[in-house]
Amino acid sequence: MRLVDRVCSPRKLAAILATISIVYFIGTLVYQRDVDIQNIRNSLPYVSYDKPVCESPQLAAQTLNSTYTHAHGIYANGYETSYVPGTEDVFLMIKTGATVLWQRFPIHIATTLPQLPHFAIYSDAPDMVAGIPIIDILAHTKRTTQESSQFATYRQQQELLAEHANIELTEAGITGGWELDKYKNIPMVAHGYQTYPTAKWYIFMDADTYILWPNMMRWLSSINHEDMLYMGSVTYLGGKTPFVHGGSGVVMSGALVRKTFGEEPGLANEYEEYSQVHCCGDHILSHAFRDRGIIPVLSGEGYPNVAWRFQGGYEGDFQAEPPISVRFKKENWCKEIVTFHHLTAHDIEKLYEFERKYPRDQPILFKDVYHEFVMPYLRDDRRNGWNNLADIREYSNDREKDPKSPQETAYNSYENCSNACQEWEECMQFRYRPGYCGLSNEIRLGQKHMDGDNSFSSFWRLDRIRQVRKSSGCDPVDAVQEEGAFFRKQAEA
Repeated sequence: MRLVDRVCSPRKLAAILATISIVYFIGTLVYQRDVDIQNIRNSLPYVSYDKPVCESPQLAAQTLNSTYTHAHGIYANGYETSYVPGTEDVFLMIKTGATVLWQRFPIHIATTLPQLPHFAIYSDAPDMVAGIPIIDILAHTKRTTQESSQFATYRQQQELLAEHANIELTEAGITGGWELDKYKNIPMVAHGYQTYPTAKWYIFMDADTYILWPNMMRWLSSINHEDMLYMGSVTYLGGKTPFVHGGSGVVMSGALVRKTFGEEPGLANEYEEYSQVHCCGDHILSHAFRDRGIIPVLSGEGYPNVAWRFQGGYEGDFQAEPPISVRFKKENWCKEIVTFHHLTAHDIEKLYEFERKYPRDQPILFKDVYHEFVMPYLRDDRRNGWNNLADIREYSNDREKDPKSPQETAYNSYENCSNACQEWEECMQFRYRPGYCGLSNEIRLGQKHMDGDNSFSSFWRLDRIRQVRKSSGCDPVDAVQEEGAFFRKQAEA
């Protein structure tokens, strides 16, 4: 819908056009340190929780998008947009913090944001990155909340900004961002609804998360946004209360958000007192939904087919991880994967380049991620100084830390640990260091481990891994190079 089609009044239209012009000008000044970012943010109409700029809900969303995303079809910084089909009905919320903003968010300007038109970035201090406003989502919390001890970090950040301290918040030695983080999720979703009240899907993720958007939209196109859906990687607080893990990505249907945040304007601030005595923002959002009779969709093959898409699978307590930590197994080998978490900017870049190798209409499966990021780097011999993260069965002589450790001898030597893996028919890999043996029926790459004589040694049972591939039905072993290609090429050079 065009902006001119939704004019509310000449005066409001003039205000909107003035805002667009101002923000366009801001994009050219983003690196000038004398720009008062706080005042700019406070002047933007979409920051207010009161109501959208105009009576029409579409106009607020259109104003946001025209100004900050696809003005004239490209970003102000020159990155071309290439929207994934269906994303026009999605509102994406990226959550970050002031002390990690510049390490985590900028890579998304070239990778995530060109793929969809509607988004906003939320933090605990205002800022601007390449002309994109970073919204201080805590600015409208209650005064009593802002004066609490848990907001000491927030007040310190505000003081540095107010006095134009000329010091990056990442270098100011500020700690306590985690305590602030739990207050962001509910007002963030409230703001997302007010910005784009007619979206079919509301999705939020952390700035160290990456979403494979073609996979995401292919899945969402198969389910009904009018159903009350709250989906992602389900984990449990205290082993009892299920909630959707925020870092792995959270998907909420438009019907759910309108029924809750749309019908209850005060919901944005309702759980601040609860947040003071509970962890964590994703759990607190789940608690708000649960108070209204809504629980997470548990992973499964039946509708709405969450399955393994967020890496959580069916076990619970597992979350989305970077490619080196993904838990590959026969159950998910041929399943689509949607999100990764705990990523560095370099990880996101590698995932972006990997994703571009596939046509958008071709699903990316777990086995494809394995081929790219794991398979070339597996070895068929002992790899010293390496932690392959095997942790499904653990044997330890440290009774104090592991009182349930079986009375086994696997932890006594590398050879005993290897024998334990051999005897367990499902074992795909193991890791050993003095006093500890870990076995796994999953395949994970892991990373270099440098802890002197206490470093892990790792081993993979390539024969069993190849059998998983052969029996999968989607991964013929002879169609691609076998495990260890990276090291074979090195040896041949």
